[in-house]
Amino acid sequence: MTTHSLTVADTALNLAINDRDNLLQQCLAAKLPVARSCRNGNCGRCDCQLEAGSVTLRNGTQLNAPNKIALCISHARSNLQIAHLPLISSPQHWRCEGVNARQLRLPAGRQSPPKPGDIVAVLLNNTVHINSIGGIDGRVITLQDECIEVAQHPHNHHSIALLNIDREHSGDFALWHISNHQQTLLWQGINHTTGIAAQAAYRSGGNPGRYQLRTNDRD
Repeated sequence: MTTHSLTVADTALNLAINDRDNLLQQCLAAKLPVARSCRNGNCGRCDCQLEAGSVTLRNGTQLNAPNKIALCISHARSNLQIAHLPLISSPQHWRCEGVNARQLRLPAGRQSPPKPGDIVAVLLNNTVHINSIGGIDGRVITLQDECIEVAQHPHNHHSIALLNIDREHSGDFALWHISNHQQTLLWQGINHTTGIAAQAAYRSGGNPGRYQLRTNDRD
């Protein structure tokens, strides 16, 4: 295993990296909140500009600077300098209206939609459905897989939350809904970041009751 350095243009960031793990894995290990979703180089969320150095892609292709690269499939071949590192503060969510078992409609406005290939959680009243974005046509989002619960969900205006999540969202937390002395387990086995984002997305819907994040070993 060979050690190189990764610098980010216009910042003081300088990381020691290796040629074994992909660049996204190493950025996340350094606690950098890099935007990501598909982990296959398709969604474009972790794309950045390679300004100096060279990388090898997962399929063996070598790319030299200057070039656009997806961090999730890129391995360092030399010291690297990149620009436009896509950092996020928290996962994004959208309020939607159910159309049918595979489609949701965004509200009118200028909010940017998710991207095809993004991994998402469909947050319903009593459950969470993991899916991905198959396509976008105007305000209509088509899910990759059918979600019967969307078709059965009451079509209240913008009543369904759609949360962009990382493929590796598993962890030691569970999200509960508590209302009228009843407790409903909504989502189990998630990490803290995903749980906090889901909690905020649910709360934005104005549903009665409260949402509580607990560790999995709590009753």
